[in-house]
Amino acid sequence: MARIVNDWRIDLMRAHPRLFEIVAEEPKHSFGYPLCEAGWRDVMERLCVRIEDTLQDGETFQFVRIKQKFGVARFDWDGEVSDQTRLRILEAINLAVARSACSCEICGAEGRLYSNRGWLATRCAEHAAAGDPVPVRPGYENVRFLRRTPGTANMYYARYDRATDTLTEVSPRPPHGEE
Repeated sequence: MARIVNDWRIDLMRAHPRLFEIVAEEPKHSFGYPLCEAGWRDVMERLCVRIEDTLQDGETFQFVRIKQKFGVARFDWDGEVSDQTRLRILEAINLAVARSACSCEICGAEGRLYSNRGWLATRCAEHAAAGDPVPVRPGYENVRFLRRTPGTANMYYARYDRATDTLTEVSPRPPHGEE
């Protein structure tokens, strides 16, 4: 008898069929199958809802790859969308990346970047294992360097507020006297 295993990733994909194309026989081999732990499930759910709310009639979107790299979530996608929709999708992705950067990939609690023999992961203190916290320049906690416009070098710094799930643009330079 086959053992049925509950997989939150497949549940996520099935809950958002407009964003994922699932290989029926092997869902784990589908494009966009999230290669991350359950602690980022909330990050993924928020992102999927934001993208679905953004898509207009006739527009298409499909995740190609979702993974953890350098301790944060990475998202690759393909689709046919308007320029306005593309900008809104990028905003949603920027929020998801920023949230992943301060959420433990294991449990979802507030976390930070740790290094364990060069392997970077965002974890809470309980799940950091033998890793060491990666130093952050004072005043730049939860600050991300993000792309403003798809396909361009138009970048900006933004501070992520986990409580309100928002990004606020900040200066790339520390306040006067903190250099």
